[in-house]
Amino acid sequence: MSDYLERSKQLLGDETISNFGDKTIVVIGIGGVGGTALESLARSGFKKFVIIDSDKVDVTNLNRQVLFTTKNVGENKVDAAANHLREISNEIVVEKIVAKVGDNKLDDLLKSKPDFIVDAIDFVEGKLDIFEYCLSNNIPFVSSLGMGNRIDPEQVLLTTLNKTEGDPLAKKIRYEAKQRGIDLKKVNVVFSKEVPIIKSPKPSSMMMVPSTAGLLITKYIVSTMK
Repeated sequence: MSDYLERSKQLLGDETISNFGDKTIVVIGIGGVGGTALESLARSGFKKFVIIDSDKVDVTNLNRQVLFTTKNVGENKVDAAANHLREISNEIVVEKIVAKVGDNKLDDLLKSKPDFIVDAIDFVEGKLDIFEYCLSNNIPFVSSLGMGNRIDPEQVLLTTLNKTEGDPLAKKIRYEAKQRGIDLKKVNVVFSKEVPIIKSPKPSSMMMVPSTAGLLITKYIVSTMK
């Protein structure tokens, strides 16, 4: 009898896909980048997730955030996301945490050591806290940098923080990370080389760039864990 992972098993093998199902992935921030990463990880065979976000679904999210529809507006993002994943498979287990990293320490939020952490938040202090937590606990991770105010998905790359360029957010994070003594070469990131096309206090965004970043994150996790 076929199952929803049949084509994945054909590509990577039964044992690899089975191993994915035993891993616990933490996704922090489930907007444009984190939402696509979460969805594609679930459809790739990962079945154990911890999702952390403090926001509610807003109608302005619907132009780019794949997890949500009009029926979810006003709901906690983590609630809507968990329900969406269970519609993909009832084998998927989700721990939901309504919290903002930075206001809360990861040591306090996570019950046990996960196998991988995805950082898809836009709060610099929170990102730096995630870097320090992962490096001190030897947890593999990848962080998304600035994806707003851009439209070209072909300029999104996976690299390390020391090799980023042209991204104002990356520049700020590099500086702050150095102040904390974080080794930039140990921070895996997705970033865009595209120069932001507008400057505004609140970033503008369409689906192409953030979702490309989310898919690259899934590609990285699948590649490192297969």
